[in-house]
Amino acid sequence: MTITVIGAGYVGLVTAVVFSELGNRVFCIDVNKERVSLLQGGKAPFYEPRLEELLQTNISKKKLVFTDSYEASVPKSQIVLVCVGTPPKDNGEADLSYLFSAVEETAKHLKAYTLIAIKSTIPVGFEDDLENRAKKFAKSKFEFASCPEFLREGSAIEDSFHPDRIVIGASSEKAQKTLLELHAPLSGERIICDSRSAQLIKYAANAMLAVKISFANAIADICERTGADVEKVLSGVGADKRIGRQFLYPGVGYGGSCLPKDVQAFIATARQFDYNFDFLRAVQEINEGQVKKFVNKIRTALSAREQEGKDLSGKKIAVLGLSFKPNTDDLRDAPSIKIITKLLEIGAQIQAYDPKAMKNAQRILPQKVKFCNDPYEAAKDVQAILLITEWDEFKEIDFEKLKKVVSSPILIDGRNIFDKVKLKKLGFTYIGVGR
Repeated sequence: MTITVIGAGYVGLVTAVVFSELGNRVFCIDVNKERVSLLQGGKAPFYEPRLEELLQTNISKKKLVFTDSYEASVPKSQIVLVCVGTPPKDNGEADLSYLFSAVEETAKHLKAYTLIAIKSTIPVGFEDDLENRAKKFAKSKFEFASCPEFLREGSAIEDSFHPDRIVIGASSEKAQKTLLELHAPLSGERIICDSRSAQLIKYAANAMLAVKISFANAIADICERTGADVEKVLSGVGADKRIGRQFLYPGVGYGGSCLPKDVQAFIATARQFDYNFDFLRAVQEINEGQVKKFVNKIRTALSAREQEGKDLSGKKIAVLGLSFKPNTDDLRDAPSIKIITKLLEIGAQIQAYDPKAMKNAQRILPQKVKFCNDPYEAAKDVQAILLITEWDEFKEIDFEKLKKVVSSPILIDGRNIFDKVKLKKLGFTYIGVGR
């Protein structure tokens, strides 16, 4: 097939690369000319394992073309996949301005029947508005469908080639058949439904992941109060096949481009349909409280005074991990940024290291943060080490070497990835979450 992907952001670029690798001819449109130029040269604007390799391969085979022109791509395509961002407004609702703009421009350039499939995460109930907008400009037949994505940053290529499920929300057999044909090379259960159900599947799935994370953090809080070990508790809970252990891990809270935004938008959508989603509000509240709790752990560990703004003055602290999760350089809603910002406000000096997110962090964090070349440089002369992101590299740290460079061997593990017994034997003061 010949398809157009609108948006060369995270979802759009991964989608374009994967479908070109599956043998389709793919045009990928983005309004950012600098990004288009970068991609035309075979360079990905963000880090994702295997992405740049597949990008370069399919450009060289002329199966993947990047452009800022709708006219050069849409008329040649049987399917248009809309993958533009839907960022949150101040009130939590999704901002659909990019979506409506993309649909409008697509409609202007249709030359024959085209299926417009929305992969962007959008609230329930906007399909009629999109269709009405398209009808104002389209001179050819078109049809809308919903085909949400379920990619995990850091494993998006693997998720694309081996999905758990493919959700197709379409009202006609023709649209269903077209999307089933497009996804034919891929594994995963096919879920065929209406557009509104497809949109709700996406929101409900992300909400459930957020629920599991916040539940784990609530249990961790109770474990700290009772003297229990959250890792043992959640291992026992997760051993139940009806529950499972995935996402049932405590830490410094969830971040990234999806969960915070989609939980807010789901609450706002429910409100528009006269449902007060107090349950998700509680999930959100627990998550937002994790940063404050973690900073309080640091204060306590350093025997700090409780006076706001003074208790960490002059303290050197190492931060290991900046991206919101491993195998990505994404810092959107990353807990690390919130933690570092708070520590700087109360006088701490920060030395930070991340395997992939350093360049992005330098654009976001103040110049007073010292960015280092490895964990050992970050830990030099510090009073405490914070583990924020559970990169595999950090699991291989030589703690005997690390202990020689620190001023004080205090390690606060925000992801519970280290062996607390081993570290205590080495002379570290170890503090985890719920342990």
